[in-house]
Amino acid sequence: MNRTLRNVLIAIGGLSAVLGLTLALPYLVPVEAYRGRIETAAATATGRSLKIEGPVRLTIFPHLGLKAQQVTLANVPGGRASVMLAVGDINLSLQLLPLFEGRLALDKITLNQPTIALEVDPDGNPNWKFGKDNAHGNSAKKGTLTLPSGTAFNGIEVSDGRVTYDNAKTHTHRAVEHVNLKVDITTIDRPVRLVGDLTLAERKIAFEGQLATLKTFLGSGTTRFGLAVSSDLMKADFNGQMLADGSTDGRFQLTSPSLRELSGWLGQPLPSGGLGPLALSSRIVNKDKVTRFESLKVSLDQQNMSGSLTIDGSQKLPRLDGTLTADRLDFNPYLHGGVRQDTGPKEPGWSRDKISFALLKTFNGKLAFATGSLTAQSLHLGRTSIRLDVEDGVLHAGLDQISLYGGSGEAEATVDARGAVPLFSDRLSLRGVALRPFLKDIMHLDTIEGSAAVSLDIRFAGDNPDAIMHSLYGQGSLLASSGRFRGVDLGQVAKTVQVLIGGEATGTVASTEFQSMGAHFTLAQGVLATNDFQLTGKVLQMSGQGGIDIGNRSIDFRVRPGAAVAGISFGVPFRIRGSWDKLHYSADVAAMIGGAVTSIQNGAAALSGMFHSDGPKKGEKQGEKKSMGDTLKNMFGIH
Repeated sequence: MNRTLRNVLIAIGGLSAVLGLTLALPYLVPVEAYRGRIETAAATATGRSLKIEGPVRLTIFPHLGLKAQQVTLANVPGGRASVMLAVGDINLSLQLLPLFEGRLALDKITLNQPTIALEVDPDGNPNWKFGKDNAHGNSAKKGTLTLPSGTAFNGIEVSDGRVTYDNAKTHTHRAVEHVNLKVDITTIDRPVRLVGDLTLAERKIAFEGQLATLKTFLGSGTTRFGLAVSSDLMKADFNGQMLADGSTDGRFQLTSPSLRELSGWLGQPLPSGGLGPLALSSRIVNKDKVTRFESLKVSLDQQNMSGSLTIDGSQKLPRLDGTLTADRLDFNPYLHGGVRQDTGPKEPGWSRDKISFALLKTFNGKLAFATGSLTAQSLHLGRTSIRLDVEDGVLHAGLDQISLYGGSGEAEATVDARGAVPLFSDRLSLRGVALRPFLKDIMHLDTIEGSAAVSLDIRFAGDNPDAIMHSLYGQGSLLASSGRFRGVDLGQVAKTVQVLIGGEATGTVASTEFQSMGAHFTLAQGVLATNDFQLTGKVLQMSGQGGIDIGNRSIDFRVRPGAAVAGISFGVPFRIRGSWDKLHYSADVAAMIGGAVTSIQNGAAALSGMFHSDGPKKGEKQGEKKSMGDTLKNMFGIH
């Protein structure tokens, strides 16, 4: 027999022996005997009862191993779920030779379609802390995972699993489906890497992470870990540690195209409007659903903030407490349901577009802001310090330092959003405010210029600007200086006796300059009323009374010029009436008649000239006679 043929026969014989051995393994290896050993090893390692209800079989292809079906791991006594782990089947890939020596040498563990119930009891104790039971039924090594010496793995895989989380202390329930996981693990005291994906609320999440050791994670030690997750709604990563008390501490980063959608997906629905693009980085400390953000940096809706924040999710409503500094704050996206609003009325009258304060019903807390600018409705503020206190739908806001329209001031405001119609109250004190931009933004009125001090104490209600402007109630005062009324020359109006005012008194080029202007006023049902309006200028003095109907954007005001100045008499009282967009000026006949009655009460001289003349008066030329019209002018104070 030549050498080649001999080698071929040896090879065939070797293969036959291997094949024969493989086919004989189910008969040579006492597979069923390992059922008890596996159950005992699990009980030793976890302190929990593990049951294999189905058959235990030796598998040859694609890997040598054991397959156990219908496997369950007991839950803690009094747990919500009957078992902590239920698996359709577990595949244990084994090393061959140790089996003949009666030892288990694991290569890989695969769990197919497991259901895992993670629970926290009312005292905060999790059911994934394992330990051996002693004779008294207590945990002799609570929180300690033990396995036979030398136990080794080449990995763990989970296929299409389901994980539930129930926290009786914080009343939280979560469930994730279709969990696929590959864990790169050798021994329980070596570093672990993992990668996988799962489905939460019908959205797929991919994740990967690393763990210092499985032993400390499942036991009672402090474990360093990192985790990165991504989905279409977020990308986040955490690097830190889990402490023995279950708290986590580390650096956290998060980005999302929509905070509102992300929050709703995670079980905290928010009202529509704003809360869009988010970028966040912070040191984060979490325990029992209370999360502290330290060295926080946030970009939300293109607004940049920094500071510290605490979110307590253990209560019925999340609680937010913190101190933040922002480059700017724009509240309008959160007031109008995300619909961009025109700052002015689309037609005569106020807008009826809804303003929503539903966001105030989604959280409680106390927040302090320092911001470079603030926008609310059409009001624009500069550098401002704000204190916000939100409790069960009621907002108390304190503006301790306001910079606005060239001036400064303070304000206190309350918004009560508990009912169907929001209720408001405001108190403010402003100094050095430029009137034209201020009144243009809050009342769409741009005809008055000057620097003013304003005080207000008002209340109102409504869910749209029209309802709010019709409900104004309260009081206030205004004192302005160095300004003018645009569009009217009140001095010219005062000297004009015609009911129809000529073009030289009103128009785009006409104006009334003043040195000071002021009034105290009351508000009721959207109507501002005053009895002590005063205006003074270099050659003009006027007083007035009347009402400005803010709700209906109209005015009915009576103005009485003062005494003659520099030999020029401004003695004709007049009336201002009409809409803000089209005012009418006319002689105030009632005031003129009142003046005549006063003249009659003071003597008959005013009347005597109507019937005869006793000769020229002082300053009157000889032969010059007064007509009845002249007499009426004198009587009514017309010059």
